[in-house]
Amino acid sequence: MEILLGIFSILVSVFLLALLIFGLIQCKKNHFIEGFYFFLIVIFLKIYYVIAPFTINRFIDSYFVNPTLLPLKMTIGEMITLLNFIPRTLEVIAFFFLVVGLYRMWKTKD
Repeated sequence: MEILLGIFSILVSVFLLALLIFGLIQCKKNHFIEGFYFFLIVIFLKIYYVIAPFTINRFIDSYFVNPTLLPLKMTIGEMITLLNFIPRTLEVIAFFFLVVGLYRMWKTKD
């Protein structure tokens, strides 16, 4: 059962990535620049969410083996929180691009 859920999860992720790429192409084709940037940032974040767990786990493991000074004298918890905060901020920026673009598009149609 767990194998089926894993396969289903991968299929949904691939399907979502395909839809995001389709949206990116359509925005480029229709000259909707804000939508293009929205899809580009969201695709980048989806790729980041696949890669991040491996890099963060390796970072945590290497930190406990050899504790070094983190930037700005942060604790390991603060560093992990910062690493999770950055993609969320980028996600908000992507949606801001989309909302501004849609607002401009609707404004010009009136």
